[in-house]
Formats: sequence, structure tokens, C-alpha cells
Amino acid sequence: MIAWPQIGNGPMFHTYVRARSGTVVDFDRASFLMDRDLLQVSLDALRDEQKSKPRWTTDDRAQWAWDDYCARHLAHYGEPFSPNVIPGWDQPATPIERTRPPDST
Repeated sequence: MIAWPQIGNGPMFHTYVRARSGTVVDFDRASFLMDRDLLQVSLDALRDEQKSKPRWTTDDRAQWAWDDYCARHLAHYGEPFSPNVIPGWDQPATPIERTRPPDST
């Protein structure tokens, strides 16, 4: 079983990375769409990489894991990881309009 993504000493919670599209992505939110096996390989590779650069910040580690995962996803599936290339991938296609409650009679 693959553990929930963890970078550093604790679970990731609202760690933001810069996607190839130029937008800022919540890594934790996007991780729900990731292939668990590929993500685990990327996290293992990150741990190996950290041995040579142990002073990375949490943001550096998250960005490295994101970039590594996206490269592995492209190589495995032959298409980019959607949150990396689609700006606003987690936003509704049309704005949600507020509706007025019915008048009480």
C-alpha cells in the first residue's frame, strides 16, 4: 500500500508549486489525480536526491517532486499531467452564479 504523499517531516498540506502552464497549483489537491505508483517512484527519487542536497526547503522539495512526477507521467502515458498544463484545471468551466432564495410568503 502506498502512503499518502509526504515530503519532509510531515504530511503535505497546501504546498504550492509552479505548473508548466505558469499557474500555481496546490500539490495536495492535484495529488488526488496522480498515479499512485508513479508518485511513489518520484517521492523515492526525491529522497535519494535529498541525500546530496539535504538543505532543501519544503517548497524546493515539492517543486522537484512535481516536476519529476510530471516527467514520469508524460513518459508513461504519452500525454502531460493535466494540472501541469491546463490553467484553472480545478475551476468550474463557467462561473457559479449565486441564486436568490425564494421569497417567503
